[in-house]
Amino acid sequence: MYRPLTVLGALCASLASRSATAQVTADTTGLHSKPLNPVAVSLDEDGLSGVITFETYRAIGKGGPVTMCEVMPAYIKRNKKDSLQRFILENTRWADPTGKMCIDGRVFVSFTVGPDGQVYRTKVLKGMHPLFDAEALRVVQLLSGHFSSAICGGVALAHEMVVPVSFFLNSIND
Repeated sequence: MYRPLTVLGALCASLASRSATAQVTADTTGLHSKPLNPVAVSLDEDGLSGVITFETYRAIGKGGPVTMCEVMPAYIKRNKKDSLQRFILENTRWADPTGKMCIDGRVFVSFTVGPDGQVYRTKVLKGMHPLFDAEALRVVQLLSGHFSSAICGGVALAHEMVVPVSFFLNSIND
């Protein structure tokens, strides 16, 4: 035999779903569905959106990069006067072909520091000009091997970072 409370609960659930169904049907009557059009998906600048090599997959781990850890990745100094910004400044190579440009700006580059301290997946987040963006990517890729790994729960993991690369030039040929 059925218990009265079980039957009552099932009846209430049935009635509740019917009224919800009726309400949805009532609210959507008169609406017409539109045919779906295919959407063009833009790829990243490197054309490899969602494509990673086996080496990169193995280096960054199965879970992907993290953003917060107990021990964050740190730039490994070469000497007492060394710093991340100094490394970027010393390795940035660019020239004004006309000698008349006055450049002032920053390119923000995102990258992943792998558990091995190597730099992976460099990407310009905010750029200035394609020439400056390319130079900023080149300099950030030079940082590969200059980082300690992030430690989360006692395990070295990949970590996302963003660094600004500054370009300043005041023309002296005015």
